[in-house]
Amino acid sequence: MLNVECSWDEAFKISTNSFERLDTEQILINNSNNRILASSVSSLCDLPAYETAAMDGWVVNGKSPWKKVGEINIGTLSNTVLKNSECLKISTGSVIPKGGEAVIPWEKVTEKADYVEGEIALRANCRPKGEECKTGDLILLKGTKINPPTIGLLAATGHDKIDVIKKPKIGIFFLGDELSHAGVPSGGVIRDALGVQLPALLEMYGANVLVAKFVKDDLAILINDLKSSLSELDMIITTGGTADGPKDFVKPAIDALNGEYLIDRVRVRPAYHVILAKINNKIPFLALPGNPQSAIAAITSFGRPIVNSLLGTTTPEPLEITIKHEVKTPENFAKLIPGNLENNEFYKADYLGSAMLRGLAGSKGFALINPGLNAAGAKARWLSLPY
Repeated sequence: MLNVECSWDEAFKISTNSFERLDTEQILINNSNNRILASSVSSLCDLPAYETAAMDGWVVNGKSPWKKVGEINIGTLSNTVLKNSECLKISTGSVIPKGGEAVIPWEKVTEKADYVEGEIALRANCRPKGEECKTGDLILLKGTKINPPTIGLLAATGHDKIDVIKKPKIGIFFLGDELSHAGVPSGGVIRDALGVQLPALLEMYGANVLVAKFVKDDLAILINDLKSSLSELDMIITTGGTADGPKDFVKPAIDALNGEYLIDRVRVRPAYHVILAKINNKIPFLALPGNPQSAIAAITSFGRPIVNSLLGTTTPEPLEITIKHEVKTPENFAKLIPGNLENNEFYKADYLGSAMLRGLAGSKGFALINPGLNAAGAKARWLSLPY
């Protein structure tokens, strides 16, 4: 196997540029929250579709006083044509009838028997047809991540279905005989932490975790589980077993799948023992270290760009920040430190060991610290977490 150890920046570039976008599918807009638009969308109608009232009150024609000639029911078109000095009761959102010149609010009128008196400017409180957009206007660009307001816009402009990028189907295989999955650990076992957090993190990135399986430290079992799931997955993730010890089976498993190695070790702490391979010339196989903080640092650095590539979206370069305190890293190694930003200045968390979770639990992201001695006030980069 070739030595493909690389810097963080090289690994980030490889992760960002090595995989193709998935196919598209058509879904109901009701199910489209957090999905990625596969193509740009235009309005199917004018918005509003009619000239409508912006206030509750009276729609009037001509000058005051106005004679009351009826009421407009919301959601209908009135057959009444207003004549000079006539008015109709109207509610917000109702369609302005023919002859309607303005809407005067209730509180600005004086009612006298069959008449209404007041003053209002021409076209006041009338929302023009197509004020927001016209039929055929571009309203959402390809690659937009759908959110509740955009779902509302799609509905208002006549859409029932949209084309989106398919969610990446991910299989996660958690390695380690030392893991327990409930209660307080005892007898030498360790309570699993990644099995409950990695699926949630990947779903926040827009993926669908189809498989989340704990696998014994047995090469034959691992290979069998991977092969049996491969046909239904768009991405494989493993945790643990990425080094070269007698119980580290990830590399032999990748070899058994005829994988092409893209990354084997990244000069960053934590997350040094991370592997990225390509299976069947298209499927990413991301092998994360087993320590929780290392695994989250690695998936934040390299897993997120892969998922974005599968979704057809770009991963921005990390934001430049400054560090509050001096940090020294090993020679030629970058460092990923969980913590928080205040006015673009980084404050590191406590409990920074690669197996620790307490500091990460209170952090909004990682500072990527450059190799060498970094004085207080030095520049660094910021990798935000999606929560």
